[in-house]
Amino acid sequence: MCLKDHRQLWCAIGGLAGCVAASASAQSVSGSSMKVTDEAITEQHDLCRRDGGRLWGMSLCGPIMLVDPKTRTIYADRDTAGHDLRATRSLFTGTLPPDVSIANTSIDWAGTRWTMVLLPLPSDAVARDTLLMHESYHRIQPVRLPPSTAALPDHLDMYDGRVLLRLEWRALALALWTHGDAQRSAIRDALAFRTLRRGLTKDAAERENALEILEGIAEYTGKRLGAGKMAVPSTIDTLATYDQRDGYVRSFAYASGPAYGLLLDRLSPGWREEVRPDSDLGEMLHRAIGNIALPQVTSIRDRYGYADIQRQETAKADAHARQAAVWQAALVDGPALRVPLVSMKIEFNPQTVFALPPSGTVYPTAIIRDDWGTLTVRQGVLISNHWKSASVAGPVTVQGGDYTGAGWLLKLAPGWILSNGSVRRR
Repeated sequence: MCLKDHRQLWCAIGGLAGCVAASASAQSVSGSSMKVTDEAITEQHDLCRRDGGRLWGMSLCGPIMLVDPKTRTIYADRDTAGHDLRATRSLFTGTLPPDVSIANTSIDWAGTRWTMVLLPLPSDAVARDTLLMHESYHRIQPVRLPPSTAALPDHLDMYDGRVLLRLEWRALALALWTHGDAQRSAIRDALAFRTLRRGLTKDAAERENALEILEGIAEYTGKRLGAGKMAVPSTIDTLATYDQRDGYVRSFAYASGPAYGLLLDRLSPGWREEVRPDSDLGEMLHRAIGNIALPQVTSIRDRYGYADIQRQETAKADAHARQAAVWQAALVDGPALRVPLVSMKIEFNPQTVFALPPSGTVYPTAIIRDDWGTLTVRQGVLISNHWKSASVAGPVTVQGGDYTGAGWLLKLAPGWILSNGSVRRR
C-alpha cells in the first residue's frame, strides 16, 4: 500500500483497527474453559521461555492464574499450601477468597507473587498474547522498574490535553510507519505536541511519566513479546483505536508507551538498560534523534487532522462539562459518605476514569477493599488526588448490617463504624 500523507495512513490504520477490534472478541468461559485456560497458560509459558529474560535482564516466567470474575474460580499453573486447590489435568483449580481483588494485574497471594489475568480472554491470538505478557511484566515490575507515585494526569480529560495527545499519537503512528528522514520528522512533530501539552499544566510531565512507566512499559513488553513480528502494526492499531476513545486519564499510556518503546528500539537499542522509574520516554527519544529543535505546533498540526480533532473535542468538552456538573453536585456539593484509604486495593475500568479537578478523580464503577471493609460502587466514587480518601453520594441508609446509598454498598469490617458521614475505627 502506498500512502502519500498522514490522512491516508490514519484512514488505513483506523479501518484496520476496526477489523482487529471486531476479531478480538473475548472467548467465553464455558464448559471448555479448562481447555482454553490450559492453552493460554501454555502460551504464556512458551512466550516467556522464548524471551529467556533477554528483554529485561530477568525472566518473566513465574506463577500465573486465570480468574473467572463471575465465579471467582481460579485456574493456576501450580499448587499452593492451605487453599484447597484441586489438580485438574495440568492445572490447579479452586476459588479465590472474597478479600482478594480481581483484575488484570499481579498480586501477592498464598505466599507467592502471581500474574493474574481475567477470563474471558481475547479470542484474537495477538491481543491474547499481548495481554498475557503485559501482566507477566507487572509481576517482575516492582523489582525491575518500580514506577514513581504521582497524581493522575487529569489534564488529559481537558480540551487542550486531549487535542495535543491525539495529535501526538497520530505523529507517533506515522513515525512507526516510516523510516529515515520521514520517521525523524514525525518523531519531532510528536515531541512538539507532547512538549506543548506538558508545558500547559503544572506537574503534567511527572504525572504522565509515572503512568508511562507503570502501564506504558508493561504494554510495550506485551507488544514486543506477545505480538512479536506484529508489534508495530498492532501498536499502530492501538493508537488508532485510542484516538477515538474517551477517558485518557488512566489509560493513555497503553497507547503511548509501546509507541515510544518500539521507536526507541530502532533508534536507541540500549534504552532499556538506561530507563529509570522517573525517566521520560519522550526525552529519551529526543536524545536518540540528536535533541534537534522542535517545530512550532501551529506550523505542523494541520498535517495530522487538527481541524477534525478540534471539532470533535469541542463537542466532547461540552459533554464533559455537563457530566462534571453532575459529579460535582453528587460527590462534592451534596451530602457524602467518606472513607479513609489506608491500604486500599481497587478494581476499576481504566477507560472510564473521569477527572474532577481540584477535588480528585471519579471512578464510575469500582470495588474498593481496605482495612475497614469493602465498598462496591455502581454510580460513581470520588477518590482524592493523593489517594487519602474516597467519597460516595449520600444519604446513607442501613440495610441489615451494611450501609447503602445511591449506587453503592458498604460492608464494614469488625472494629470499624460509620459516624457523622465518615468511616473510622471503633
